[in-house]
Parts: sequence; structure tokens; C-alpha cells
Amino acid sequence: MTSNDRYNLQKNSDLKTIENFKLLISNVKSLKDENWGCPWQKVQSHISLIPFLHEESSEFIDAIYEKNVDNICEELGDLLLQVMLHAEIGNETKEFELNDIIKNLNKKIINRHPYIFNKKEKVSIEKSQQIWENIKNLEKEAPHIKSSISRNLNLKIKNVPPTVGTDKITNTVKEYGFKWESTDQIFEKLEEEINELKEAIKSKNNSDIRNEYGDIYFTLLNLSNFLKINPDSALQKTNKKFLERFSIIEHHAGDNIKKQTPKDFQRLWQIAKQKLSEKIPKSK
Repeated sequence: MTSNDRYNLQKNSDLKTIENFKLLISNVKSLKDENWGCPWQKVQSHISLIPFLHEESSEFIDAIYEKNVDNICEELGDLLLQVMLHAEIGNETKEFELNDIIKNLNKKIINRHPYIFNKKEKVSIEKSQQIWENIKNLEKEAPHIKSSISRNLNLKIKNVPPTVGTDKITNTVKEYGFKWESTDQIFEKLEEEINELKEAIKSKNNSDIRNEYGDIYFTLLNLSNFLKINPDSALQKTNKKFLERFSIIEHHAGDNIKKQTPKDFQRLWQIAKQKLSEKIPKSK
């Protein structure tokens, strides 16, 4: 295949993508149509859609870890739908339009990659990341003000979910040498934080209880970062496992499930664990 053939194939693919994107814009507008749109979609807002954005993001992450190409493609579509819905809500409220989102993204891509769009220059990964951060900081505040690490991190995590913020903090401070050396260190810290939470509970100080619980959660997220585990994906699998076990408990208890004592539930829980473990094939 010649380079000209490849160019024509790519051009045809891009044209098809543009046509499908036009159809997507039309479909989303139909969903939100004041007279004939979907009743559920019409009442949604930026805030009401947040849980669905979290859900779709988690499902996309799961698909990546499972290396399921079909699911990755499908979940990306679900994420794109969330973007399109927020864009249409912005249009309805006269805050912004889809065109503004795309225009701002193009501007950001071009501005933060001067070695591609300004002057062609090959750079290392490290230099490309530094250029990105430098330009991003200049965009956020006056050029003559030198931001501290903590100030930059505060700006980065301001509008992201707390778990994402913790991950950004952990990954950034690691670059400056502030990092865990082993899981043993993290477990020691975790034990320390658990003891402090116990003391806060004894003192019945609600503010201290919240603070110490936050410290435990922060430490656990540091552990997942150290082990390179996605915490949302891990929790999602645990939720699924819990419900599988609880379904067995429901089957055993039947209509008497509300009459079970804590001791009865503990016994049934062990039965459920055993039944599920028997279904898991043992490695040779």
C-alpha cells in the first residue's frame, strides 16, 4: 500500500467520523428536545449527572484492565455521551456550547505542544512533561509568580474527585523524593492512623473522627498507588463479590431474612464464602 493510498483511507475514515459525529449531535439534541425529548434526560443537570460520569469512568477503567477491546470501545462511547449531555446542558443554560469545548481543547493541545505545532523539534518524555507543566502554570496565573508545589497541587485537585486528587498528590510528591519505600512502612502508618481513629471515637469528637478517618483513607489510597492497583476498580469488584455472597445468604434465609440475628448472618456468610470458593477452579 502506497502512502497516497493510506492517506486516502484515512481521509475517508475521517469523513465518516465527521458524519457520524454530526448524527450524534442531532441525536443528543433530540434526547433533550423540549417537546419530544426523553423525560429523564430533559430534567438532568451538570450535578445530577455526576454519579453517571463516575460510573461510566469506572466501567471504562475496568474494560482497560480486562483488556476487552469491545468493552473499551463501548465504554468510551458511554463517556462521550456524558460529554455530549453536559455540552447540551451548557448550551441550554447559555453557559457554553459544544463548539466552545472543542475550540478550547484544540487551543490547549496546540499551546502546550509548541515542539509540534510551533517549531518541529524532537524532545524527550521528561522535557515534554516539563513543557506541559510550565505552560499550564503560565495559563493559570501571572508569569512572574512562581508557584509552590503545594499551590500547584491545590489547583490541580480543586475540581477532581478526592480519590483522583490523592493519586495526583502522591504521584507528584514522589518525584521530589517524598515516597514510601515499602508496604511495611505503609502498614505501620495505617496502624498508627487506625489507633488515632480509635482514640477519636473514644473521645466522641466528631471533627477528630472525620479527620482521622480521612487519614486512614488517604493512607489506603497511598497503598493502592504503591501496589499499582486502581482503587475504584478494586472496590467495584469487592461490591460485586459481596452481592454474590449476599445472594446466597438470601437463598438460605428465604422469607426469614429479616429475622436473622448477627450470629446467624455470620454463619450464613461463612456458608456463602465456602460455596463461592468451591466454584473457583484451583490452579494446578
